Amino acid sequence: MRRMILGAAALLLCACGQQTQMATTSASGGCERSATHQVLWTDAERPDTISVRAEGPSCSQAVVSFVARNAQGDPLWTFINTYHDMATGGVMTDDTPAVAAQQVDHFLAGWANVTAQTSSQLPEWREGAENVGSNGGLTYTTSFSRESYEAMRQRNSRMICYAAAVAATQCLVIDPSSNSPAMIVAYGS
Repeated sequence: MRRMILGAAALLLCACGQQTQMATTSASGGCERSATHQVLWTDAERPDTISVRAEGPSCSQAVVSFVARNAQGDPLWTFINTYHDMATGGVMTDDTPAVAAQQVDHFLAGWANVTAQTSSQLPEWREGAENVGSNGGLTYTTSFSRESYEAMRQRNSRMICYAAAVAATQCLVIDPSSNSPAMIVAYGS
């Protein structure tokens, strides 16, 4: 069930016509893989670059990182997790099967391939509710106040969303008060 949800979320996030580039290297049994993708997010004219990377003594043990950079190469956002948590969830056990480099390449290509959306696509935070709530079986949360969340949602800002775990997604907008990325909402099942 979790894999179906992640697969559906990945398909929604990967519907973009821009090219994803893959680069792979391997050092004596280690796992070093990467992918990049360009997306128009912070500037409608000049693309930002999403770079994802896996690195570890084996692909099963890889740590994965997600880095968003603006057109000048300045880092905007970083996120780090383990390949295992992102692909299957939880902590590895002694009987965790080996992971092939091609599996990691497939994961990285999908993870890097974020698309620009708009904040108006997010669900409304209803008056009197504790948080954004549920929509279509997904639970949405934000650290913003209702007024700030609704103002950013109604501003119709460009937004990117990326997988943060097997069944969890985080969405980023540029906060107009700080002119820097902010996680507007996280959602999952």
